[in-house]
Amino acid sequence: MRDPRLTRRRFLAVTGAGTAAGGLLTNSSLGSGGGQVTTRSTGSVGAATRDLTQAVLAAFERHRLVAIGESHGQQEHGDAQQMLLADPRLPQVVDAIVVEFGNALYQPIVDRFVAGAAVDDQVLRQVWRNTTQSPGATGDQPIREQFFRTVRAVNWTLPAERRIRVLLGDPPIDWSHITTQDQVDVFLAQRDAHMASVVKREVLAKKRRALICYGSGHVMHSPEPGQNADHGVPLIEEQTGQHVYVIVAGSHPRLVTCPRRTVIPCSGSWLESTDAGQFMDAPRLCGVPLGKLADAVLYLGQLTDLTQPLWNPAIFLDPVYWAELQRRNAINGNLIDLEQYRQQQPISLPAPPSVSCATDRGH
Repeated sequence: MRDPRLTRRRFLAVTGAGTAAGGLLTNSSLGSGGGQVTTRSTGSVGAATRDLTQAVLAAFERHRLVAIGESHGQQEHGDAQQMLLADPRLPQVVDAIVVEFGNALYQPIVDRFVAGAAVDDQVLRQVWRNTTQSPGATGDQPIREQFFRTVRAVNWTLPAERRIRVLLGDPPIDWSHITTQDQVDVFLAQRDAHMASVVKREVLAKKRRALICYGSGHVMHSPEPGQNADHGVPLIEEQTGQHVYVIVAGSHPRLVTCPRRTVIPCSGSWLESTDAGQFMDAPRLCGVPLGKLADAVLYLGQLTDLTQPLWNPAIFLDPVYWAELQRRNAINGNLIDLEQYRQQQPISLPAPPSVSCATDRGH
């Protein structure tokens, strides 16, 4: 039964968009941009750790595809992502970045924008506002627009052949032609398959390397043959034979002594056998060892330390945009409490419901 007062955060949880979830262990050269990758051990994990940039650069030495799974709505994840994008070594190992928060219908617009062409703001905003996740996730948090503008800035100093391309992974839904939920559901059912097809066509077929930035639920490995087989990364791995190096975001009390933005390999640490449901606050993962789902974890801090990237409530005073959000909400049965968008939100990240898995294999 649908709850007409469903909040945005609950909507993300219901749709799976908010599901949360390594680097080589040896020192290695990363080319002219940056010396040696160093590792350090921590008593809490007992394994080599790196910051996100070091972990991603090292992973690309062995893999053509690296996925970073996020817990949607965290400012700290956006901050870590910005630090990664700004590192001058990244364009040496990455040809493209595949993102969940962009409608493929607007791929030509993004191609022009990140290459340095002039694109009107109202045109650019369509990319993240008109995804299959609207109106529950409008993309109006500043970290989304900031991502595209940062890639554009990075590309500014690069020759055309080295510029990073942003590939939009959300199916090409055209909201101007959508009048029923059945029409929306057709595109929702294609989300992971579309992402996999983009990676195969625009990355692997062209002998390129890509970073995949999606919610953790889309990028986790299949724990057993056939499980999660319709998710993005399992589809890629099954159809191409390519192993995707997966880093998922998550938190656990035992990581409290680790530096924030630390990436910890699952192999060789207690994280390999710990219960994934407890680590990522996802009951459906209870009983699954984390090491079967991910190669490494990105620790951004304890849940009580995390914050939200807040949209400006004034955005939703635009009568045209507001009317369109109301129209979309009516299509899905007024599932979302839209009024929250016009209200000031707390900076602290609301704590998810606690998950108590019957067995925590990490203890």
